[in-house]
Amino acid sequence: MERVKELMSVLHLQEQLMKNKGIGTWLDTREVCAMLNLSKRSVQSMRERGELPYTKIEGRIYHRADDITKMMEAMIKN
Repeated sequence: MERVKELMSVLHLQEQLMKNKGIGTWLDTREVCAMLNLSKRSVQSMRERGELPYTKIEGRIYHRADDITKMMEAMIKN
């Protein structure tokens, strides 16, 4: 159990380092839906059409917060 705690600590440290290097924050689909005020299906359709970049990690889909912010800015301009 002590080894697991140690590994978790190392992973947390690496996560913080990645954020500090400008890799950025990642959002899951639920968070993207809330930010864009869209349904899960609408967000999925945007991914399928190539309108919304994403990364799939261990079966879960994540979006860069910077990409969502840019999309929101573009929606406001139009």
